[in-house]
Amino acid sequence: MAPQISGKIDNKLFGLYLSDHLAGATAGRGRIERMARDFTDTPFRSELEALATQIREEREYLNGLVGDLGLPRRTPRQAAAWVAERAGRLKLNGRVVRRSPLTLVLESEVMRSAVMGKLGLWQTLQDLSGELGLGLDGSRFDGLAATARDQIATLDRVHEYARRRSFYTNQGS
Repeated sequence: MAPQISGKIDNKLFGLYLSDHLAGATAGRGRIERMARDFTDTPFRSELEALATQIREEREYLNGLVGDLGLPRRTPRQAAAWVAERAGRLKLNGRVVRRSPLTLVLESEVMRSAVMGKLGLWQTLQDLSGELGLGLDGSRFDGLAATARDQIATLDRVHEYARRRSFYTNQGS
């Protein structure tokens, strides 16, 4: 059975909420894909690639869910998120030609924050998933929340690695 928003949920607020998360997922997908490409010289290469795949798939799922629920896709919000993510790449972190050791520290912090927000999304959708809300199977959102927690743990390890190496002289980067 197709999901359907019950009359107990404010469609406008719920649509804005999902649209904002979809915009954030668009920006997060771009950032994690770039991290996976740029940090192949770290011990986290495969984990960053796996995160990029997971985040891309989660964004596709969320985009499909918005459509399945009959909610409008607010394209300007997604476009603004895409532009903001690209603009965020312009920071120099003290280096002009080569990557700064500070970059991985900051990128992992941004992504940890983004994934924490996404965890809140999955928890909210789990709360609203039952018969009186969206008519969806809440176990899907429990699984996505568990994946988000795993992603946070990975990003915590990336951050620890980066911060322990980034602020010392003679790093060669």
